[in-house]
Amino acid sequence: MLRALICASALAVPLTAAAFTGGDLNKLCEKTDVASRSACAAYIEGAADGVFNTIDAIGGTTGPRVGQYFCLPPEARSQQLTDAVRKYIAENPNAVGYNASTAISLGLGKAFPCRSGE
Repeated sequence: MLRALICASALAVPLTAAAFTGGDLNKLCEKTDVASRSACAAYIEGAADGVFNTIDAIGGTTGPRVGQYFCLPPEARSQQLTDAVRKYIAENPNAVGYNASTAISLGLGKAFPCRSGE
């Protein structure tokens, strides 16, 4: 009986998790409590770091390359990244349905484009 209950429970759990979207990220970033603001900034910084490291792994980040979405200046601050992503989502309504990391990459690319020699 216990085995049947475990199997039934497993089938009740969704097989895939829903992706965290640009809209979900924007809702998180709209909140004013410290925990939400920190989570928003950490998510954006983590995704930016992940994209940067992926590009580095497939060919480097010493200059604009195919697939390189953004080039962050060394003085870029967390709030600037958050503002850039939120602005992109506000100006591109379709971005609410994008995967959050895609919206982040595109938003940072718009605000911090790579220039030749970067």
